[in-house]
This record gives sequence, C-alpha cells and structure tokens, in this order.
Amino acid sequence: MRTTTTTATTPDQRSGTKRRLIAALATISLLAAACGGDDDGDGGPAAATTVADEGDVTADGAAGEATGDDGETGESGEPGAEPTGDARAGGNVVFAAEQWPECLNPVTSCANASWLVWSVQAHVLPRLMELDVDGNYRASPVIEEAPSLENGLITEDPFTVTYRIRDDAVWSDGSPITSEDVRFTWRAILDTTGTLSTSGVELITDVDASDPKAAVLTFSESYAPWPDLFGGGTGFVLKADEFTDTEISNELLEAIPWSGGPWLLESWGTEEAVLVRNDAYWDADRVPLLDRVTFVPREDTDTEIIALQTGEVSAIFPQPSPGVNERLTQDGIDFVVDGGVVFEGLWPNQRSPQSPILAEQAVREALAFAIDRQEIFDTVMAPVYPNGEVLQCAGWVPTVGDWCGDDFADVTQDWDRAAQILTDAGWTRTDDGGWEKDGTPLVIEWNTVAGNKRREDVQALVQEQVADFGIRFDIRNYDAGELFQNRLPTLDFGMGLYAQVASPDPSVSTLYDSAQIPTADNGFSGQNSIAWDDETVTELVRLSDRQLDPEARLATIREIGAAARAEMAWIPLYQLPNLTAWRSDQLGGPIGDWTSSAYGGFANMYDWFLLAAG
Repeated sequence: MRTTTTTATTPDQRSGTKRRLIAALATISLLAAACGGDDDGDGGPAAATTVADEGDVTADGAAGEATGDDGETGESGEPGAEPTGDARAGGNVVFAAEQWPECLNPVTSCANASWLVWSVQAHVLPRLMELDVDGNYRASPVIEEAPSLENGLITEDPFTVTYRIRDDAVWSDGSPITSEDVRFTWRAILDTTGTLSTSGVELITDVDASDPKAAVLTFSESYAPWPDLFGGGTGFVLKADEFTDTEISNELLEAIPWSGGPWLLESWGTEEAVLVRNDAYWDADRVPLLDRVTFVPREDTDTEIIALQTGEVSAIFPQPSPGVNERLTQDGIDFVVDGGVVFEGLWPNQRSPQSPILAEQAVREALAFAIDRQEIFDTVMAPVYPNGEVLQCAGWVPTVGDWCGDDFADVTQDWDRAAQILTDAGWTRTDDGGWEKDGTPLVIEWNTVAGNKRREDVQALVQEQVADFGIRFDIRNYDAGELFQNRLPTLDFGMGLYAQVASPDPSVSTLYDSAQIPTADNGFSGQNSIAWDDETVTELVRLSDRQLDPEARLATIREIGAAARAEMAWIPLYQLPNLTAWRSDQLGGPIGDWTSSAYGGFANMYDWFLLAAG
C-alpha cells in the first residue's frame, strides 16, 4: 500500500473564521472516521504515502457482530477484548508484514511503502504532532502542548508554528531531542536527492533552533495542514548529530541505530525486522510490555493467513479479500475490521512509456464507462465491508469530514457512451473487436502487486467485463517493493491498481500538484505518480492548503474533485477497510483498537502482552 503525506480537517468542526479555525487546528479537534487503507504501496504515506501499498492494508473480516457503523469483530465480540489468561511482562513475539520495504530511509522513495511506517517508522521515529485513535490531531509525547493561537504558539502574520519540546524527551542514547533535530529534518527533506515529497516543507522559510527546546517554524504563507509536517500520519524527526550532511539519500538504508520512540530497531534485513524495548523512552504509558517483536515478510495473502492459523505468527494486518473472514473464524483467533482513510482505484500514468495512450482523456474516460464499478465493489469488497460503497470522489473518503462529494456518481457502465467517446476522439473498431487509432491498438499495460488476491481478482473481473467491448490489457504485476519504490517513483508503469493512505487532512497536493510529478530533473521527487499536469488544478490544490476558513476550503476541494472527474485523472473504486487479526490464545491487551488508524494495527503494540499458560 502506499502512503500519502496530507492532513484533513473536518469542516463541521471548524468555526468559519480564520482565527477560530487555527485555534481548532491548534487544539487538534479533527475527526476522522474509522477506515483505513493501503499503498499497496501503492505508494503511500497522498501525501497519499502510496495505500501504500505499499500500499494497501486492511482486510476484512468478519463473521462478527457490528461494533459501530463500520467496525466488525471476530470471536471476542469486541475490538481489543482481552482473552482469558494472565498478563505477564516480557517475552518475544513474531508478527507478519504483508509487504516489505526495500530500505528504511523515511525521506526517499522507500517511504512510499506503507509497511515502512507500520513495521518500523511509527515505532522508532519521534513526531511532533500525532493522531489519536479516532484520527484527531494532538500533541505527541515529544512536545509540551499542541500549538494554538490561544497559547501563543501560532501566529498569523507571518504564519509561524512553535513547538516546545519536553525536557524529558530523549533519544535512545539519553541525549535530548532538540529544535536542531527539527531544523535538520527540514533541511534533509529539502536537500536529499529523490525525496519522496517536499509538499508543505518547501513553504517553510526558516526553522529557528536558537532555543534547544523551542523549534519555531516560519512559513512563506498560511498552511492549513501544518500538523502533518514532522508528525501527523507519516511525518517524523531525525537525530541531527547522527549525520554529517543534510543530503541523506545513501543513509538509513538498512539500519536506524537510534530511536525516539517506544521501540529500538535492533536489526533489519530482507528476512526480518527486530524491535526491542527502548529503555530510555520517557512516556511511562508507552513503555513496551514485550521484550522483543520480530516482523517477518509474508507477502502472499494465503501465506500470511496460514502463518496466523498455524501459530507461526501471533498477529497480522492483512488486506481485505473475499473469504478472509471465514478463514479467520477459528478457535484461538480474533479479528477486528474497521474503516479508515485508505482508498483504492485505477491510476493511469499520463506519461507512461509502456502505454502512452493513457495521456488521452478519451481513453481514460472510455475505460471508466466500459467497466462496472458496482460489480467490482459487490464482488471483492462487499463480502468484507458490507457497509461500504462505490467511491464517488477522487482523493478523500466519505467517512472523514465533508470533503468527499459525488463527482463520479454519473460514471456507471455504459458501453454506448464509452464507444461514442472513443469514436469522437478518432478511435475505430478493428476486425478482431478491439480499437485502434493511427495504427496504435487500445492496449493498456496494467500493474498491481503480485500475490495480492483482491487486486488480482479485480484484474480478472475487469478483463471479463470489457472483453466484448474491446479494451485489452497487458497484465504485468510486480512485488510491492518493485512497484512502489522503483516503478511508481520513476513513472515506469502503465496503469496501476493500488491504494493511497492519507492523513485525515483533505490536502491533495502530493497527488495533484504538477510540481509533485517525479522527473529526472527533480531527482524523481514527488508523489503525483499519475503525472496529472494541470495548471488550474495545481493552483487550486495550493489554494486549498492556504485556506484556514473551512467553508472556503471545502468550496475549493469541490472544484478539485470536479476537475478530477472532468479529466478522469483516475478512476475511484472503493474505500478500503482495515483488519487486524491475532492469536487470542497467545496475546492479550487492547489489540485491534488502532485498526483504522494511519499508524496501522500494530500502532499500540507497546500495550500488548503474552498470556500466561493455563
């Protein structure tokens, strides 16, 4: 699954005046509904950090009973229910990771893998602001309080945000976390070749680190998604004195030997990632009960589920696919299914070397009317997420705020309309039932994550849906690392099927700003992997990031959504749920509580414990 680096505020929680909006942002009262998603990387943390898949996450579940509008549970009947047994401190456990990052650098394209965040980054790297279990922004244990106008830590003219760092916030070696670490992180994101995204960070004109315990960020203009910078869903702070230069593209490839989180990464490789308790961590509520957690890659859906069924691993965070709930309904296994901020669709690369025809709006729109999105949802998503629906907006989810409109509601299967669109654009029928234009056949290279059953099922279904209409596909699937960390960042793909994992903030700059298109000239930095290059849309997404008035911002978001539909920038399919499953005969604690969060189902594994025998 892929992750994106945006933030989202819920309009109905904002006052409508600039001052009250900033205050609300500062106190971080942003609501996110429960739902989560992928990159299969998708490339990950819009800031879609692409679902990531790596993109994707979430699986579904269940034969359980409802725990709210969207959530379901397995055997226990309650998310996070503690199985019978006595808690004990200490012990080692093994968890499965559905995708595996190619390196650990959180600045470069390695961060396009959601599983870098879920298996390592969220547990090791400190952040300034963070999201709570419901998707509200709040102060992390690193800072004293959330910045606001009321406490003087936000100013409007110029727009500044001040973070006061706690005296007891330290790195794993005992040295203090300081404002210089924040300043270094800012420069590293800007100065590193191949930075995944500079969205928002490039608006910072200075980070004043003269007071070691106060980082003062000055912006060139107002910036509504400020909580996501150096925090939020995928942001972070680096340890400045561990580096000799702010160009860090060749650093943190296979190790992060220091930590500002509850866990310390003891080792990492292609076969496993080992995290141990960070004994220097200062927040007593998050000091891990377990001694050691080992993540192992189980990148095939069947292999991952079997590993849990057999007890090879104690917990998984899989993607949804039909039949998952039935396979997890057995003695000794509990699971929770809940929503989140992940959305999946068809992402046509408008600069594709494999399928240059995707640059034509007519081809993209004809494809949208040739397929049956409702049948796709009914087949692959409804069995695991019956409360969901076909996604009708491009960049948001219906359960978070009012940002998601109905821009794509008119896009239903209509072969007559699809044929007219192609004909008007100069495409003609061929003798074998296909389409061609100036000797070029209408064949689209289609890429997704190999071994992801849900996506491969979608590919098979769509091919069947459009076979008689005449659109052809060249299916070329890759492992998540190759797709999200190599091909998407260099635009070396055709049309992708993956999910985006976004922050609750509605910013879509990373997805749609033309400056975020990866190119050789910018060192392949940016997450606009569909290469949508529209000057008007770019102006709109930048405007939306500056707007502190929620009503004005919503109006701009609506314009962006309408433009995405008019250009058929990509084809939304559905919002993805998340699923956490675990061996309830081995583990206890509040497991499943963070299923819908941007940090993944393992976010609070510091509170998990092994059950005593008997």
